[in-house]
Amino acid sequence: MVAAGTSLTGDVELNDDFHLDGVMTGNLISKNDLIVSTSGRFTGDVKAKRVLVSGILHGKIDADRLEIVASGQVSGEIKVRELVIESGGQFVGASQVKKHDTPLLSFVNETAGSESDTTSAENQAV
Repeated sequence: MVAAGTSLTGDVELNDDFHLDGVMTGNLISKNDLIVSTSGRFTGDVKAKRVLVSGILHGKIDADRLEIVASGQVSGEIKVRELVIESGGQFVGASQVKKHDTPLLSFVNETAGSESDTTSAENQAV
């Protein structure tokens, strides 16, 4: 956890949840969840199982699920299996939706060919 009023610059890799109440600039890899609270500000790349944004996040997100709540703001590129934006939540950027038949996010032996496992959000429209 990074408390409100605290700034962190650098890269973090962990197996547990990461709760951000302060400010972080860098990259984060978590095998679990990233939670950016209403006072939280994150700039950088994120790879996590789930990302919940109540504050502000700028950067790239690779996750199984991204949830932007009413006070949340996300800008950048996202690549997710599930995207939830509550009324009042904001997203500005590009999105790719992972197909539901692709394996869940993996942190071991990733392949460079992952681009073929995604479909752009525009192609998902009915």
